[in-house]
Amino acid sequence: MNPLLLAGITGLAFLGGFIGSLMSGGSLVVFFILTLLGLPVRTAVGTLKMVIAGLTLVSSLEYLRAGVLEVRFASALIASACAGAYIGSLTLLAVPEGTARLTVAFFLILGSYFTLRGKGTEKPVLSGLLSQIIVGLALGFYIAILGEASTLVTITALGLFFRLDILRANATAKLLIFFTNLVAFAGYARGGSVEFTLGLLLLVPVALGSWLGARTAVRIGGRALKAIFLSLVIATLIGLLGTLP
Repeated sequence: MNPLLLAGITGLAFLGGFIGSLMSGGSLVVFFILTLLGLPVRTAVGTLKMVIAGLTLVSSLEYLRAGVLEVRFASALIASACAGAYIGSLTLLAVPEGTARLTVAFFLILGSYFTLRGKGTEKPVLSGLLSQIIVGLALGFYIAILGEASTLVTITALGLFFRLDILRANATAKLLIFFTNLVAFAGYARGGSVEFTLGLLLLVPVALGSWLGARTAVRIGGRALKAIFLSLVIATLIGLLGTLP
């Protein structure tokens, strides 16, 4: 591989890991790299799942070390989300493109209001193990079927239903997305649709960027994260609604 191309890909992978761990958007950068290198779409998606699993594992461990990830709360969500992702991957569901985009946009707007407004001290709308299982199933199914803006949707759901503050919601979202991507990666790997050598090469700069992104998120605090979150939501809404037929 050309040294300049290798340097550029390494830099982009580091950037993808950083922004993906800080908030959202890392998968877009990594997917761009994989398609730039000429991988078939299915193999690119399978390899992406492998890399994003690594990205979110590193950021989850850093959030856990910083004390902002509540594993006990997240465990029921994660288990049910994995079940939802598995069910979604087996479901032949044809969602019209316009309907899907409007649904995601509506949920982002509603959830963002409570996420940005909340301070993490309000009484949760939902509580108890059953509520966590239901929300986890829905999130896992959503990620498997639609998947658009999955990190932002997960954060807004946690803010909307459980009133988690932005930092804890982000940390919990990373752990949930790690496990759902791990489930999806296993499926692609069984089907031979993963480029392991390339995935492992990308994991090194992605993991370094992810580690730095998580540390940055913890240091800058909730107010700055809310500004980043709002910017990403607005950009996502423009992308979703600007291309409606």
